[in-house]
Amino acid sequence: MNILAIVVPLLALSFPFAFAESSNIGSMYWKQEIISPNSFVDIYVHDDDMNKKEYPNFADKFTIYVWSDSSPSGLEIPVVETGVYSGIFKGRVFIADSGDTAKNRLVSMPGDTVYAKYVDFTMPDGSTSDIFSAAIVKISGQNMNPLLDEIDPNFRMSKSAETVPAWVKNNAGWWADGSIDDASFVHGIQFLIKANVLEVDSTTSSEKNDEIPPWVKNNAGWWAEGQITESDFLSGINHLVKNGIISVSQNSIESVSDSIVSECESIKSNYKRLNCEKEIKQNLEYAEFKKSSDAYPVGSITYYYPGIGNFGNEFEISSSGQAMLRLRILAENNGSEVVSLKCTGPSICNYDVWDGSKSFKYAGMDFVSGQIPINPGTSIIFNMMFGPNIGYGGNQFLYDPSKNYDFRVDESFGNVEIPLKIE
Repeated sequence: MNILAIVVPLLALSFPFAFAESSNIGSMYWKQEIISPNSFVDIYVHDDDMNKKEYPNFADKFTIYVWSDSSPSGLEIPVVETGVYSGIFKGRVFIADSGDTAKNRLVSMPGDTVYAKYVDFTMPDGSTSDIFSAAIVKISGQNMNPLLDEIDPNFRMSKSAETVPAWVKNNAGWWADGSIDDASFVHGIQFLIKANVLEVDSTTSSEKNDEIPPWVKNNAGWWAEGQITESDFLSGINHLVKNGIISVSQNSIESVSDSIVSECESIKSNYKRLNCEKEIKQNLEYAEFKKSSDAYPVGSITYYYPGIGNFGNEFEISSSGQAMLRLRILAENNGSEVVSLKCTGPSICNYDVWDGSKSFKYAGMDFVSGQIPINPGTSIIFNMMFGPNIGYGGNQFLYDPSKNYDFRVDESFGNVEIPLKIE
């Protein structure tokens, strides 16, 4: 019974029980130990025990506490699970050298130590543990290593620390001893790669092989028993990808998605079954969209743009000579409050296209009632089209191949120009 609950990590209904079987000690680290002033920095918490969710198709979130030498009172920031099943949580804070500490903005002077604290309430013995991580704000032109060396070694954890969820190690052990078959293990690993939980080299060799070498399974067993490192295990997974045993092509995404969605058929309620399918497909699409995009943080919102020719972003010249630009942008709320994107009409819209001298207003968009609210820890994809003049303060989109075009965001929470790279 226990094996069945975890053997199929892809099933929306069975998967969460994997995290209730045992407890583990969480960990935390800053993405960079040396942080540039006036920039965003990410912080990660790894704790599979925090996957205690009532609704298994949604990523979890909680808060951690951050502070600095200049802002000892600090603030709380949300950390949101990077994937529904990852057990890896990411938060983002803006390190500012002026102004006030508020929301996700932490005032920290060059040379400051910045700290983060996570309280692990799910220790194996039932107690709690305070977990800390620290980093340094860069002083321009100065070697920061002496300041880093002054930090408590227990507060420093490099990005190379183990990042694979603990339940994957359990499954590796069961695969090695024959409790689950090759197909089940490969299927699960394939999904994790697609969801960006595992990062591997996706370069594929011209020579394909359908058989898994014995040493890869041996590595999985030794890793599960703690005899080799996580990197040794991942070298085996990289081998499977390189030789085409695990596919990372677009077709494989669709087949994995279809097989996961098929598990929703066991839900009797039509409404709940449709919601199950929708959430799984949406999560897969968002993961692939983000993986293929450049990220542009603006306040608590990060915009993702994959470029023309990808995910519905298109540019063409119609038979009448009209330039038509269709944009599809993903917006992710990394904050703790609901944020609304606003655009009520061509003349009153926080989004346009800019060619360096002229602003172009949309000809079509999908902002309902002039705004799109985004809940904390969630993402949406919005669409905008630029082309003919539809009136209401709009204008015609004109294309000049000698110019560079940007998609401009000018919201109350910040602004950014996203290069469109139209060719």
